[in-house]
Amino acid sequence: MRSDSADLPPVRRELRLSADAALTEALGSAIGAHLQPGDALGLVGEIGAGKTTLVRGLARGLAIDAPEDVASPTYLLVVEHPGVTRLLHADAYLPAKLEGFLADGGLEYLFQPDAIACVEWADRILSLMPAGTLWVELIPMPDGGRACRFRCAEARAFPWIETLGENPIGG
Repeated sequence: MRSDSADLPPVRRELRLSADAALTEALGSAIGAHLQPGDALGLVGEIGAGKTTLVRGLARGLAIDAPEDVASPTYLLVVEHPGVTRLLHADAYLPAKLEGFLADGGLEYLFQPDAIACVEWADRILSLMPAGTLWVELIPMPDGGRACRFRCAEARAFPWIETLGENPIGG
């Protein structure tokens, strides 16, 4: 069921973050400040790569009511966080469970035009993600930091990714 990163859209930007989790959260906050209602964010990375930490920052950037309450929704499937723009935080770690929910009308719920949808392990449900998804791939590095790859089908779809971070390493 798991896809290969080669199945994802092309890399548009790549950053390196140090091992400090606060920097991952700060990057999430910067991303959240740019997202618009109706945007979908697909997070990719192994266990411990920083996906939930990034979403906690995303919640701060979106001015979600209680960003500190963001936790992995693995066994809850989707958690709705209220705020100026609602954040719908989903998890596809158990893809068959989420696919069943999405097949039973959950696609309309998760990908609402007035909310931001963020799906951890989104590569496991690649075919169900919207075509305009912004993909964020987090890759742990040997030094304890992480590489962060931004992927999207259309280079002009998220022009602000060029302004994120201070240490580009390619892309």
